[in-house]
Formats: sequence, C-alpha cells, structure tokens
Amino acid sequence: MIADTLVKKFPFVANYFSLLFSSKVRKFPQSIVFEGLDVYAQCFFALELARVLNCLEDGKEDCQCLNCRWIREAKHPAVNFVSQIHYKTSDDESKTVISAIQAKNIEKSLRETSDYHRFFIFFDAQSTPLSSVQTDSLRKYSPNLYQICPNNDWSMRHINTKTFNPLTPNILLKCIEEPPERTTFVFLTKNRADLISTIVSRSQCFKLPANMEKIDIFEISKIFEKYPDITIHDAFLISENLQIYIKENELSADFVLDVVLAYLIKQLRFADDEAYIIKLQDDINNVAEAKKYSSALVSEKNIFDTMLLKFAKRF
Repeated sequence: MIADTLVKKFPFVANYFSLLFSSKVRKFPQSIVFEGLDVYAQCFFALELARVLNCLEDGKEDCQCLNCRWIREAKHPAVNFVSQIHYKTSDDESKTVISAIQAKNIEKSLRETSDYHRFFIFFDAQSTPLSSVQTDSLRKYSPNLYQICPNNDWSMRHINTKTFNPLTPNILLKCIEEPPERTTFVFLTKNRADLISTIVSRSQCFKLPANMEKIDIFEISKIFEKYPDITIHDAFLISENLQIYIKENELSADFVLDVVLAYLIKQLRFADDEAYIIKLQDDINNVAEAKKYSSALVSEKNIFDTMLLKFAKRF
C-alpha cells in the first residue's frame, strides 16, 4: 500500500504501519512524531498514511480515486498542513509561530463530524523558495506525484519548541488526548527532544534515519535466541546488545519493542504448552509496560534492563 520509495528506504516503519492497516485489534495512533534529517521524507510518509486511510478503493500506490488524487494535490479537506503560513485565518496576524488561534481553530474543527480520517501535519515553514537539495528530496521520494510545494514559493523545516506560541501546546494537548475517532496529529522534527515533552509522551515516535534500509529485524530477533531460558546474566547482556543496536542504527526504543512484541506473538501462535503460553502472555504484557515507559522518555537502559529482568523469571 505505502509508496515503494518509502518502503525501500524505511522498510521497518513501512512494515509496522502495513501491519497496522491490516489489524482489526490495534488502533491507529492519535499522535505520531517522525524524527530524522529529511523533513520531506517525513512529510511524504505522513501523506501516504493519510492517503491509505482515506482511499476509497484498495489503497494501492497508483490509485486514482478522488481521495487519493486530492491528497496528492494537497487539496483534501481533511488533510491539513499546520505551520506559520498554513492553516491561517484572516484574524491571525502571527507570522513566526504556530499560534493559539490556529490551535483553537483545530479544536473547533474537531467538534464537527467527518467522513474522513483527519490528519494535521505540523512543521516549520519558511517563505523562501526550495533549495536544490530540497527539490532533489521531493523528486527522489515522489516524482510527479505529491504537489507539496507546487509554486516553489515556500520551504519546509523541522518543527521545534520555538515554532509554537507558548499557549499553543496546551490547547493541542487537549485535542491529542481526547480526539474524535479517525483523527491523527503528526509532528515532523529532527529529534524528539526538540519537541515539548508532553506532546512526545502522548505520541508514538518513529525515526526515519538515512540508513533505515539497512536494518534487519531478524538481527534483533536473534538476540532473543535463548528465550525463554533467559538468566539474570543473559538479561543484562541482551539489554546491552539492544542498546548498542539502537545506537548503531539510529533507532528508537519503540521500534525495538515492537520487534520484540512481534517475536513473542509469533511464538504464541505455535505454542502448545500451557506454562509456556502463560509465560508468553506475561512477557507480552511486560513489553506493553516497557512501551509506556518509552513514551514517558525513561532511559533506554532502564527500559530494557527492567523488561529483560522480568523475562528472566522462570516458568
């Protein structure tokens, strides 16, 4: 479903969302943080998610249904860019920040029902033409498809705390915490640390680094080859290896926890021993708890040490 250029560049993230699209159990995130160096790759990814969720047919990359065409042309009424120069009303005179007026208008719009899955994509925008590097990025990810900057009269930058009026985040937080169904907020940033922590803690964070295509999820699974016979010594060793893998591949703890979760679920499908099934169910809950700590910005060492020590519990 997701565009091939994004699947090849960011296979892990693309696979995660593809599984999410096909799942009848897991709810689509109400808030997403994309972090990495290429803001246009992040924007394309957000638009692709919006396109697949709103597609009137099968979600294929070349679909020509009305919703898909609107999203590619940046004309869809439910897919909104939010920046210093986008999503503005005539009474909003702010020029350098995303204002409280914009946040209140978002809040107001969410009171109205919609037949679409609404997206609000936040970024920093400058009223300057695209550079040659930015133009190359646009062409690389989606030549002749998405018309993000059709007139080349503004350029996109990563968002950070200075992009917001001080009053704006509190208004947005209420929208993020209690959104109507089929509503997703997306924040495009270089690093999650550049965003307000309360927004990050309520979002699912995904890194889109330059070397993402080199990531092999089976390498992460191999780290658990001793499971379920993990000793306390093994727990600390596995935790250390996971931290090294995260650092070397510019991953987030959330990514690795999702791989671990998928591994355990796969084991559960083929398990027939009652004690082993209970052990797997307990450890699946331990991963879910670890993901909560990750969202709360707890250190990766504490997250994995704690989780793996619980894994070491015998059955």
